[in-house]
Amino acid sequence: MSGDELQRYYDRNTDLFLRIGSSGSGHAIHRGLWGPGVRTGREAAGYVNALIAEEIRSVLPREPRTVLDLGCGVGGTLFSLAQTFPDARLHGVTISARQVSIARELARQQSLEERCDFVQDDFEDLQLDLRADAVIAVESFIHSSRPDRLLATCREHLVGDGVLVVVDDFLTRPTPTDDPARCKTIDTFRAGWRVPGLCTLTDFDAEARRAGFEPLKQQDLSGLIRTGRPRDWLVSMVSPVAQALGLMRRPFWANVVGGNALNAALRSGEVQYRMLALRPSTRDRSC
Repeated sequence: MSGDELQRYYDRNTDLFLRIGSSGSGHAIHRGLWGPGVRTGREAAGYVNALIAEEIRSVLPREPRTVLDLGCGVGGTLFSLAQTFPDARLHGVTISARQVSIARELARQQSLEERCDFVQDDFEDLQLDLRADAVIAVESFIHSSRPDRLLATCREHLVGDGVLVVVDDFLTRPTPTDDPARCKTIDTFRAGWRVPGLCTLTDFDAEARRAGFEPLKQQDLSGLIRTGRPRDWLVSMVSPVAQALGLMRRPFWANVVGGNALNAALRSGEVQYRMLALRPSTRDRSC
């Protein structure tokens, strides 16, 4: 999918994603994590934000002055981090003009417009006049057709002792060509959710090292995703019908069918949802 196609996809569907999601006033498009003590959809949507903040604090030698979110959606994660880091300036980048419009209005409603700014741009070719203490990317790497270029963008906008936090889906092994059913599941996820950058951790690590990063730690969050809710079982029954009728051409149904495939891949262990922390490699830390 080209950048223009991805832009149109999110411009047309962001409002729908916000309506059918369970995050409420959390303004999250990413998935909820049902960690310890989480009771509501809004708390589940915010759980990853708390994990990201904890990761930033554990790596940085100071509170972050600047945070950059690549693939920021409508700003839910940045608004949360603005509360955690009250002295930070926060910048969000999304390819969707509609998401920028919503994010700016939400910032105004929360009196955060002086600290949170949002721009429409393609983060594979981003040229911002800033270097951030922390760069975050939540469910955005797999949407990239050029993960190598996206990692280079992260490095170019990160200070030498900063931290990159990535939260995303990863294959646990190369797509099993000897298992047609599992191969079809992964292909359906790729097509439905527009995720050409889906790869293994090994491949991601190799690209990250080439871009000038070294891994610090990783955490498997797959077990915190609910894949067996009543709505999930309903979707699992509807999805084959939608595919047979050719409804994958319509963004709503593509999202439904792709999400069902992702749930199946998570349950089978073919895909894991992970949080990774990386920093500039030692040789590049003076940049």
